[in-house]
Amino acid sequence: MLRWLYFLLIFAILAPVLNLLHVPSVLLFLVAGLGIVPLAALIGQSVEQVAEHTGERIGGLLFATFGNATELIIGIFALSAGLVDVVRASIIGSILGNVLLVLGVATCVGSIKHGQLHFETRPASQYSSLLALCIGGLMLPTFAELLASHNHQTQIAERGASLSVFIAIMLLAGYLASILFSIFRVGDKASSNEKDKLDVVLGARSEAAIARLLAYRQHIVKSGEPGKTDVLRQIDTTLHTIVKHETGQDQAKAADADSAPTQEAAVPIGPIGPIVEAAKGKEGKKAGETKPNLWLALLWLALATAGVAVLSEILVGSIEPLTKTLGWNAAFVGLIFVPLIANVTEYFNTISMALGKRMEMVLAASAGSSIQVALLIAPILVLVGLFAPQRLDLVFSIIELAVLGLTTFLFSEITRDGELVWLEGLLLILLFAMMGERYFCLERNSSDAPCGCAVLSIYMHIER
Repeated sequence: MLRWLYFLLIFAILAPVLNLLHVPSVLLFLVAGLGIVPLAALIGQSVEQVAEHTGERIGGLLFATFGNATELIIGIFALSAGLVDVVRASIIGSILGNVLLVLGVATCVGSIKHGQLHFETRPASQYSSLLALCIGGLMLPTFAELLASHNHQTQIAERGASLSVFIAIMLLAGYLASILFSIFRVGDKASSNEKDKLDVVLGARSEAAIARLLAYRQHIVKSGEPGKTDVLRQIDTTLHTIVKHETGQDQAKAADADSAPTQEAAVPIGPIGPIVEAAKGKEGKKAGETKPNLWLALLWLALATAGVAVLSEILVGSIEPLTKTLGWNAAFVGLIFVPLIANVTEYFNTISMALGKRMEMVLAASAGSSIQVALLIAPILVLVGLFAPQRLDLVFSIIELAVLGLTTFLFSEITRDGELVWLEGLLLILLFAMMGERYFCLERNSSDAPCGCAVLSIYMHIER
């Protein structure tokens, strides 16, 4: 955990005290939100330590389960308080915040430093497919209710709620399938061509591979195809790598410099595949070190989760007074601030990955997190809502669904070529900004003053 996050633990202790003193809602919301940030980071650190004892697959499952635990806890308390609009907006905000804002900022920062950012297209293609499934599941209840309302059918709300429950179960089934595929590699067996490719770089019985490469090189030399110089250079580099590996010379250097493309291709794909691979890498780096105490890690995980639960209750309790004081709509708080509080440490980690040109990890932490929210968090909240004072359905506004559809389309378009530049990241950020301002302007209470910038609204309240 980053050092500056330990300082924020003061706010985790201060928030319950201020809650007893009945301080202004703005201050209480701010302190509780700052207190949740380090506890969310502590949950992630504890899960990582537990994963070192459980192995790669169980560790990946833990990462998938606890990746959005903070947001789930806040959502459950918001449902128990009857703040359905806040929960619904936080679902949209998390999906859009990860794919648009986080990926956009990470792409801009990484591209400004390194230029074009390259990555494997296969995981990105699967992210696009899973995002399409998510958008379909979130659209159907809204369209069904609009159609029922147009046809003047009775019991629209009950039917819509039942459809939302069914779709929530289907989304959970999709999440389970993605876990089986990305973590347990069910049905993801490499083809013979892929095995040959792995054998080439990993150097296990490379004689046949060398013969094929030499034959292919001779064919390229005799052909009149344009651009064959680059192809020949790549073949020569591969042959040199195999020879060095087989003779045992510069093995470490060859593994670092030449095996990178194959390692990236071998990363498990799916919502958390690259995260699982990262956990395995950390496990390998720490092979010579003493593993953290399992029971201590479980204790910290339990304490951090309990702390998040306490602070989430305080945070949710301050939302309604906060919106009345600042003249905001509760959905605006759910769209912007709840996802930011729950995932701010993950946002910083994603930007750090982009600075290191680890774009597979960036996509996993952005698009993968959005997929987790839509396939796991949202369905769980719908099922929990069955026991809440007010049921949660998956009925969203047309504008929200339009932005979700545009987000899926834009993500698919900018990742299809396997490279990202800062302009594409800026497009993602601009779309998120337009969505946020739409919430702030068009969904304010009718008694509010004309809309303006959210930051300016806070500043004017402080000045008064």
